[in-house]
Amino acid sequence: MAKKTKIQGGSLAIRAIVEDGLDEIQAAATPVNDPNPSLTRDGIKPGQWEGAPWDRMPPGCPFEVLGQAGDVIYVRTATYHLMEVKAIDLQAIMRMCAPFPNYALWAWPGFGTIKDPETGDEAVKVKRLERDKAATCIISEAARRGTFDVQQSVRGRGGWRAAEEFIWHSGEKLWTVEYRVGKNNKAEDFKLVSRPPVQHDGKLYAKAAETLAPWRKPIGVDDTPAQKILQHLTTWQWERPWLDPLIMLGFIGVGFLGGALRKRPIVGLTGGRGRGKSTLIDYVETIFGPLIYSTKNTTAAGIYQNMGQDSRPVLIDEFEAKAGSYKEQGIIELARHSYDGSKLYRGSSDHDGVQFQMYSAFLLSAINLPPLSQQDRSRMAILHLNPLQATGPEPVIQEEWGRMLLRQLMDGWHELQHHLLPAWATLLHEAGYDARAIDTYGTLLAVAELLVGKYGMADIGFEAGDRQWTIDALRAATAVELEEQVEKWQDVMEQLLSTSIDQWKAGERHTVGKILELYEAQVMQLEEARASLAVVGLGLRPAGEPSKGFCLAVPHSSPQLTKIFEQTDYFKGGWSNVLKQAPADIVLRGLDDRYKTMKINRQNKKCLLVDMLAYDRATTPATD
Repeated sequence: MAKKTKIQGGSLAIRAIVEDGLDEIQAAATPVNDPNPSLTRDGIKPGQWEGAPWDRMPPGCPFEVLGQAGDVIYVRTATYHLMEVKAIDLQAIMRMCAPFPNYALWAWPGFGTIKDPETGDEAVKVKRLERDKAATCIISEAARRGTFDVQQSVRGRGGWRAAEEFIWHSGEKLWTVEYRVGKNNKAEDFKLVSRPPVQHDGKLYAKAAETLAPWRKPIGVDDTPAQKILQHLTTWQWERPWLDPLIMLGFIGVGFLGGALRKRPIVGLTGGRGRGKSTLIDYVETIFGPLIYSTKNTTAAGIYQNMGQDSRPVLIDEFEAKAGSYKEQGIIELARHSYDGSKLYRGSSDHDGVQFQMYSAFLLSAINLPPLSQQDRSRMAILHLNPLQATGPEPVIQEEWGRMLLRQLMDGWHELQHHLLPAWATLLHEAGYDARAIDTYGTLLAVAELLVGKYGMADIGFEAGDRQWTIDALRAATAVELEEQVEKWQDVMEQLLSTSIDQWKAGERHTVGKILELYEAQVMQLEEARASLAVVGLGLRPAGEPSKGFCLAVPHSSPQLTKIFEQTDYFKGGWSNVLKQAPADIVLRGLDDRYKTMKINRQNKKCLLVDMLAYDRATTPATD
C-alpha cells in the first residue's frame, strides 16, 4: 500500500515564510558603514596604510582584485558582482567600491585645505581621489594575482558541488545545508545556512539576479510536493506510464542539482498535436519559475552566451527536425557536452578562441526530434506522449513547490551521493546496462527515488522494492534504446553492410551484406563477389587467407568509402580508426603485408580485414 504524504503547511510553512520576511527586513535595515574619508580607520590615517600607495592592497578593501587575462582585469566588486575592467578611471573605481565611495578616497587620498566658515580656521582634509595611484595599485595587484580564467574560476546561478558539499547559488546568496552523519551513514539534523556570493573552494560565485531561494524548513518524503507533482504527471498519456513520469520527475530534480552532479542526463520529449505537450512544458516551467532558461527558437551560441557560467536547466520547445537546418545539431552538441561538463572551443569574430563549459540539464521537446547520433542517444532518455484520452482541468502548482523541491534535494544530497546513486548503478549493471546508460537512467531514477521514495514510485506501478521486477521491467521498457546503443566500430560495419552497390544482379540491386551472404552460400563465386564489392571500394579474402573464415577487406583510404561516410562521423578515413577499436578476433591484428595488401580496382590498397564469422558470432543475439 502506498504511503500517504501531506505537503508541508500549517505552522511550519508560516514560520518559513516569516523567516523569509525577517531576512528581507534585516537586509533593508542594515546601514552602510562608510565613514568620512578624512577620519582614521582602525587607527590608520588616510593614505598611510602599510604598503601605500601601491605595494599592496589597502586593508579592509571592500572589493577584491582577482587577476587578469590579456588587457582585462577582473574584480569582485563590493556588491559581490564580477566586473571586467579595461580602463581604470574614476567611474570604474567607484563601481568597484560602491556603496563605499569614501573608502577609495581614504585609501588613495588627495589632500587640500578647508576653511571653517565660522572660525576661519584652516584644516587639511581629503578632497579628491588620487586616481593614478589607485589605478597603479589595482594593476599591480592584478599582476601579482596572475591569470584569471573566467570559465574555470567563476560559477553562476544554480547547483554546484565543492568537495562533499552541495552549494545552491540563488543569485543574491549562496545556500548550503549543514548536517551530521548518524547511524548507517545517514544524514540528520539539517540546518540551512546562507552567505553572500564570495570565493569558496577556489571558485568565485558571482552575484546575479535572484532566481529561487530554498525553502526555510527541512523537507522529506513525508511532506514533499514531489508526490503531488508525480500524480499530476501521470495524467498525461505516456508510452510507459509506470516509468516515464518518474523520468520526468527525475529530470526536474536534475535541473535543480545542475553542476553538482557528475552527469546531467538529457531528456527528449516527443508527441504530436493533441497530446498535451505544450501544457506539460508550461507545467515544468512553472515549477522551475525564474530559474529555467526556456526558449523556442535559438542557437547553441545564443544559449551559452545567455547562460554564461550558470548551471540552470535549459528547456527548448519546438525543437523540430528541419530540412537544410544545422542549428539543431549545434544545440544537440552543446547538450552532449553539458551532460558531462566537457569543454567546447569556438572561434570568434575578432579571431580570438572562445572556450566555454556548461553544466545544465537539457529538456528538448518536439513532434519530431532532429537526427541523433549514437553518442547523443546514449545520453538521452526519450519520452513519448500518446493522444490524450480526455481533457480535464489543468493541474495547479503552488508557488512554493519549486523552493520545497530544492530544499528536499539539498537535504537529500548526502543520501543521493552515498546510497541512491551507487544502488541504482549496481542494479542497472546487473540489468545489463553499459556505463553510459547507467549514468543516464541511474541518475534520473535515483533523483526520482530521493524525491518520492520507493512508496511513491510504487504509486504509479514502479515496484522499486522488488529488485528482480525492476531489472526485468527496465530491460523490457528500454530494450529498443539499448539495442540502438552499439559500439562505434559496429556502427561502421552496419553502415558498410547496408551500403547499396550500384549494379543490378538478376533484376536486384544488392547491398554489401547481401553479396557476402551469396558468397558464403556459394551462390556467388569469389571473383564475382570481389568485382561487386570493388564497386564500393571493398575487397574480399577467402577462408584461410589468413583466418578460418572469409574476411571483408576495408581499405584505409578509398574515394568510394569517403563518399559512403561523407555525411557521418567517420568521414575522411575515420572509418579505419574506428574499426581498429573492434576486438582483435574480429578486426585482425599483426598480419603480414601479403594479407593486408589487396588489389581493388587495379590499385594496391592497405586494408583492415574483418573476420565475418567472428563478426557474426559477436553480433548475433543470444537465444534461450
